[in-house]
Amino acid sequence: MTELVISETEHKQRLQKIRRQLSQRRLKALYLVDPTRILYATGFSYLPTERPLAVVIPEDGPIFIMGPALEYEHVRQDARLIDEVYAYPDYPGKEHPIKYFANVLNTKELGKGRIATDSFEGAAGGYGYRGPSLSNVMRNARFLDGRDIIDKMRLVKSNSELRLLRESAKWSRTAHDILLENTSAGSWDVITGVRASLEGLERMLKQLNGSYRQLKWALSPLVVGYRGQVGPESAIPHTVFTRRKIRRGDVLVSEAGVEIGGYTSELERTVIVGKPPSKAEKYFTAMLEAQTSALKTFGPGVECRTVDRAAKVTVQKLGLEKHLLHHTGHGIGLEGHEPPWLDPGDFTVMKPGMVLSCEPGLYVPGYAGFRHSDTVAITKSGMSFITEYPRSLEELTIR
Repeated sequence: MTELVISETEHKQRLQKIRRQLSQRRLKALYLVDPTRILYATGFSYLPTERPLAVVIPEDGPIFIMGPALEYEHVRQDARLIDEVYAYPDYPGKEHPIKYFANVLNTKELGKGRIATDSFEGAAGGYGYRGPSLSNVMRNARFLDGRDIIDKMRLVKSNSELRLLRESAKWSRTAHDILLENTSAGSWDVITGVRASLEGLERMLKQLNGSYRQLKWALSPLVVGYRGQVGPESAIPHTVFTRRKIRRGDVLVSEAGVEIGGYTSELERTVIVGKPPSKAEKYFTAMLEAQTSALKTFGPGVECRTVDRAAKVTVQKLGLEKHLLHHTGHGIGLEGHEPPWLDPGDFTVMKPGMVLSCEPGLYVPGYAGFRHSDTVAITKSGMSFITEYPRSLEELTIR
């Protein structure tokens, strides 16, 4: 059975595009430390820690990785497009890893000339990491910002990427069904979410069987729940916990994310427990109108800021603009949030294959928050839903 991941053939095509850009810009190599960029370019996924790890894609010659010894066998097993592995004992070590990296680069005749990189430090950092900057250690080399070499490639998704996102959305729908079936007054949202996530994951693994492979570490590759967005706490868009159980009349904001081949769609819904109060109905209806206005605006040749403006104009006409706390959406793919942004400051012109979330939200302090989020793909003639799930108040009321 074919694994639900990007194929080795497609990764080879990506590497060819990267090397063409290096040649065109007269760059000797691309030096990467960001785990997402490494995954996109090579298909290799790992757990980043304080130990520096870098993948180097020369304009010509073997692709190689420099990292801690504990990753050596991992690279040999899962990184078939990486030709050579250079391992140091551990961090911080008798010789700092960055100095080790510099020695390897020098032996590869990359000690001089122009090198594109996504980190002038030479390491991703985190976990208390400290070390000398690679650009200071290698003073004869000229390091240039190379983040856009891969980031621009990621803006437009391939058919394979869209397939993985649609598979993610399929299981997000299933997870949402399970979540709503198990939501009731008197229950803890976190327990309801964990149970629904487990049941959804069991169904997914049973059906996908050998075709599924988790690429990103998480307690579960399928997560659905309310993340504390219960009652008054739902008015805080990024809350993480609520101290009380779900009550009748509460407005809840659900969310689901399922990683398939490293890609995750976004599906969120506003849910009401029991008969919706008129106040809740008012804000729910306004939020839905704003999202509908935004969805009608998506299409090739449209600037991202135009979608945001459509949602905001709708809310302004209803006199509720003070309850808008964030832009209308963002790109999505290997990361939950990635460019472009549906924001007044983003002039990016949408192209077929771009994938974005659409999620204008209204937040009433002390009362509740209202937000649907759908993942959509730009097509040649407009847009298509990647996530498809009920949006109406009636369908999202838990009786």
